[in-house]
Amino acid sequence: MMNPFRIVWELIEFGIQAMFVYILALIIVIGFLAYTLINLKKDEPIVIYKDRVLDSSSYIDNTVIPEDIVKVEEQECIRPAGCRVLEDGTIEY
Repeated sequence: MMNPFRIVWELIEFGIQAMFVYILALIIVIGFLAYTLINLKKDEPIVIYKDRVLDSSSYIDNTVIPEDIVKVEEQECIRPAGCRVLEDGTIEY
């Protein structure tokens, strides 16, 4: 026999269980995002050294730029037939 109060009670139980699972998943996601943001590596700044020369108004700027930041722009072969690579390793564009 169907008891309407039992059906309502089971729906309430299911809602509480589903709410627990969703809140637990939300806590895990927020924790993962917080962990990721805290451990995010920040770019190290470029080190700039300034040496004092003669008086306080003039400085020699000795800028130190790490090699991995310096970008070398290379030419690109745009000929449909391709570019010729010479024996010494250079490319004829």
